Amino acid sequence: MIEVGDSTHPTPIDASTVAMLEAYFGMRLAGEPGLRDLLDVVEVAGGQWLFRQDEPGSSMYLLVRGRLRVWRDVADSPGEEDVLLGEVAPGESVGEAGLLTGHPRSAGVRAIRDSLLVRVDRKGLELMARQNPALVMKLAASVADRMRQNMQPRPAGSRVLKTIALLPLDDSPRVTGFCEALVACLAAQGTIVDLHRETLGKAGAPTDSLHEMQYPDANLKHWLADQESRFDHLVFRCDPSATPWSAFCMRQADLVLRIGDAGSDPALRTWESELEATHERAGGSNQALVLMQPEAATPITGTLAWLEARQIDFHLHVRADRPDDVQRVLRIISGRATGLVLGAGAIRGFAHLGVYQAMQESGVALDWVGGSSIGAIMAAAMSYDWPAAHAIDVAYRAFVKGKPFSDYTLPLVSLLRGRRMRRLLREHLPGNIEDLPIPFFCVSSNLSTGASNVHQRGPLWLALSASAALPGVMPPAVHKGQLAIDGSVLNSLPVDVMQAMPVGRVIAVDLSTRKEYLLDYKHVPSAWTLLRSRLFGGKRRIRVPSLATLMLKSTEIGTVARVRELGARADLLLVPSVYQFNILDVSCFHKVVEAGYAHAREAIPAWIERTAKPATPAEATREP
Repeated sequence: MIEVGDSTHPTPIDASTVAMLEAYFGMRLAGEPGLRDLLDVVEVAGGQWLFRQDEPGSSMYLLVRGRLRVWRDVADSPGEEDVLLGEVAPGESVGEAGLLTGHPRSAGVRAIRDSLLVRVDRKGLELMARQNPALVMKLAASVADRMRQNMQPRPAGSRVLKTIALLPLDDSPRVTGFCEALVACLAAQGTIVDLHRETLGKAGAPTDSLHEMQYPDANLKHWLADQESRFDHLVFRCDPSATPWSAFCMRQADLVLRIGDAGSDPALRTWESELEATHERAGGSNQALVLMQPEAATPITGTLAWLEARQIDFHLHVRADRPDDVQRVLRIISGRATGLVLGAGAIRGFAHLGVYQAMQESGVALDWVGGSSIGAIMAAAMSYDWPAAHAIDVAYRAFVKGKPFSDYTLPLVSLLRGRRMRRLLREHLPGNIEDLPIPFFCVSSNLSTGASNVHQRGPLWLALSASAALPGVMPPAVHKGQLAIDGSVLNSLPVDVMQAMPVGRVIAVDLSTRKEYLLDYKHVPSAWTLLRSRLFGGKRRIRVPSLATLMLKSTEIGTVARVRELGARADLLLVPSVYQFNILDVSCFHKVVEAGYAHAREAIPAWIERTAKPATPAEATREP
């Protein structure tokens, strides 16, 4: 075996690797010693770079086992992070463009988990072209397809989570029971291999078991790679200790689920630290925390301590009396989770509650929810996992009876003081974001940097105050020492944020105005003219937007194009007819809710029927 980047001492390809190459790529190596001599075997540990962006493209690689991620480095662009372009699975190749064109690498490639590859240089490629033209045509098609995709980032939900590692943090009946229930659910919906260190032989592995301090050998690794190609999921059962088996499982997993009992000590276990020291997490498998919670009647608290002690990509709660919480974990693993994105729109945002009611009636499970401005507040109500009727009642008490838009003040910073809004949010939507039963996020706009803030932890009322702080109407909020204003200023419909979450499909609700209005006057009337019209005009009153309405509309028109673009990226875009409602008139609460319900009640069942139809051959082979 050779190290990455070292081509001076090639090692002959063993029989198992030859068999996989022939099966995956249609290559014939048994009678081609010349070609075999030109192929190098490369092993890349999970988290290690195969090659980096802008390096010379002198070779390509055929992935035999493992999984890779392709990254585009945009670190030189201010405010931009590296972009995940996609993944490379066994049977696929990477680096062809550089080898075929001679150009530097257009992106970097990093191993998610321990991977075995075969490296091909230009001489090897030329020999392949003579002996196997079909393979070279396949490589050229792969390059063309990647160019067609124009280096677009790939949504997190499109990831294929083939290998799952279960890492129990506590030896409790609920943790053990959850592991068994999750494996049973996976087995019920597809084919799996359940891998315990002590009973590998029962699964058909080339060894009966591994000693506590024994690391899997090459034969077992090849066998696991073969199982991955044959089954839907491989489930690795980690030891609750820092054994070589646990370290190996974490390095093979697309997703590591750390499972703890919420009633136990949230501190990082000593053996967890030892495992993390041996597992290079950067660029590797996703890490999730699953906490076993008491019954739903007991509020969830204390999650932050668990998260601060660990580097976690996301977390989920499983309540003792809510079986669908286990199903939510299953849907996320299977790529079938549903995310709901709610857009801005002032009181027209009450329509979101009607959509929520229609979703519950249609049986569409809600796995992740997020929003901007009023959409953030409505999403927060849904994240408590309340029945729709209760969420509607809470919103009515807060926005109609609570009158949050009536605490006017001297307009030095804003028209409203915002105290009533903050008090109502604390009263009706208490707690922290990380303690919500359904994962939630909201966005606000950073007044200093011009970037969006994504709120996923901390006091819920504070995040909502920031997300709904419409400039000039509500005072700004303070977030991490900087001023934050309404999320709709930069992102009225954060579908892009939701697509970065582990969801498989996204439903978005767009409330932006799509109707044009023609005026019956050539010039905006004076203030005195407007006043006379309102006092004595009767039905012929002059219609001019109020100051608050102008501020709301000014925010909306700045993001219209962006909203249309993001809405088109959703799997289902709902656009309730709410333009006829005044955006500050809370008296039409129930009519707005009904408008959202009526639209979703028709659109959602039709969407379910369309998505339930068997895919055509072309659709079944289409790359996500």
